[in-house]
Amino acid sequence: MPDPATPPRPLPDVGDPLYAPHLQGLREHRILVQRCRHCGHRQWPPRELCFSCHEEAFDWVEMPAVGTIYTFSVAYRGFNPWFKDQVPYASVVADLGDGIRILAAGADDDVDSITCGDRVHAEFDDVSDELTVLRWRR
Repeated sequence: MPDPATPPRPLPDVGDPLYAPHLQGLREHRILVQRCRHCGHRQWPPRELCFSCHEEAFDWVEMPAVGTIYTFSVAYRGFNPWFKDQVPYASVVADLGDGIRILAAGADDDVDSITCGDRVHAEFDDVSDELTVLRWRR
């Protein structure tokens, strides 16, 4: 039973059908993104239509669990009560290649040494039986 004094952690909506395949991939410790069945374009975030050819049919393909930091931001104040004990923390956008850039929390304690171009690898935080969230670690 959760501690009533601890604020709830903000988490993604596991019921969103557009993100369901990606979230299932994270539960399996894999990073899945949409690939258009018509033109082969890979895209993130998921959309109803292919950004390249505007078709509607997709497969979900695995991306490498490594990349480079494209950009990042360090928070020194929590935007939500749950983050009060997490600061400072980094939000990191990792470039996985093929035009795919995915935002996730940074998993490093030394946020002041993060730089663009640093290599990162995926860590998978199993929050519950239904949800795993992605984190980037250098």
